[in-house]
Amino acid sequence: MYLLTVLRFPFVWGLFGFIVGAFFGANNISVILVTLLLLGFFAFMKLSGPAEEKNEGMLFAGGPVLMLAWILGFMVKGLVL
Repeated sequence: MYLLTVLRFPFVWGLFGFIVGAFFGANNISVILVTLLLLGFFAFMKLSGPAEEKNEGMLFAGGPVLMLAWILGFMVKGLVL
């Protein structure tokens, strides 16, 4: 249950997305990994049960944060290289 608690924070999903974007850039492997991460996010939402009003923002923010962090990751990679 500790893993489900940690995955409720959108910053964790953002960290995953940033790492994938920074290491792989915007290529086929990166897109496949982000797709797998999004499927994992959807599975996590299914496992976490119905959202409560006080924490539904934290629950649903992980997906968009994942995508934005992935984009930031490959932007940083492009600027550094």
